[in-house]
Amino acid sequence: MKNVALKIAYIGTHFHGFQRQPNLRTIEGEIIYTLKKLGYIDDLKKSKFKIAGRTDRGVHSLGNVISFMSDKEVLINQINHKLPDDIQVLAKAPVRYGFRPRYALMRYYRYIFFEENLDISSMERLSKLFIGEHDFTNFSKRDQKTPVRKIDNINIIIPKNEKNEDVLKYKPIIEESIKYKLENKEMVLGGCEESNESSSEGYGFNQEDMDNFDSIFIDVYGESFLWNMIRKMMRIFLLVGKNEMDIDEVEKFFNPNEKFNIKPLESENLILMDTSYNNIKFKYDDYACERFRRHLIDNLFNYKMNQSIENNILDSMEKILNDN
Repeated sequence: MKNVALKIAYIGTHFHGFQRQPNLRTIEGEIIYTLKKLGYIDDLKKSKFKIAGRTDRGVHSLGNVISFMSDKEVLINQINHKLPDDIQVLAKAPVRYGFRPRYALMRYYRYIFFEENLDISSMERLSKLFIGEHDFTNFSKRDQKTPVRKIDNINIIIPKNEKNEDVLKYKPIIEESIKYKLENKEMVLGGCEESNESSSEGYGFNQEDMDNFDSIFIDVYGESFLWNMIRKMMRIFLLVGKNEMDIDEVEKFFNPNEKFNIKPLESENLILMDTSYNNIKFKYDDYACERFRRHLIDNLFNYKMNQSIENNILDSMEKILNDN
């Protein structure tokens, strides 16, 4: 039997978290069901099925990791074709017999803010306060056995706003998706060339919408994190960014002898970007990455279509109210 590690991507919106639960749709539950169905594993203990971390309900991932032992050669795309589209394996790596994905060298999370007029300078100064080793008792459940954690780095990133290239680069692909849907054709993996025939007019993909996409990324790096720790940290970042809390007040939250009830921010804005290990190099599968990329673009198309329809209904309601 060979031990293999898989890097898993998923959109957490329609799952009850990562950890399997009876009668609920979870990421781990879907993965185990698929691996058993394909004959990669039978008994979880015998196959030594392990995971890097259990993300909360609504949290997304580009880099969670599982590992298991199997007699069969693990084929990423065979697994992906049986998995739901909102869970996909992106990469794999052979690992030693005693590999435990829980013990990572580094975890990298990203939280996305959409609030306007945040005080970025104060948030950057706050990030320096969190870097290093602290007691995070007040940032998780108070019964944690080992509440001390070390944060290696925090970066605050403001995406390009002039032309918003990060969003605009997908415009030709989105238009291609519209073209295929309107022609009632099946989406095909492959090139992303812009077609003169495809048009986004009337479907919510106008240039102004693309240019007005505003967000702030906070990237957090560390070996391990407590339950809800990052989302509670982000609550403090938001309060400081809105000038509702002074940075001088934050130091008190690291005192485990004082009790503070910090409400975690929404899980839907959190992404587990990557999990890395010493001397383990994952090989990404191009087809698998393109397949998941297409799923995300398809979701974006459907969202923008619904947005356009609801905006039209709102405009019509305004007209009705004005006429009356």
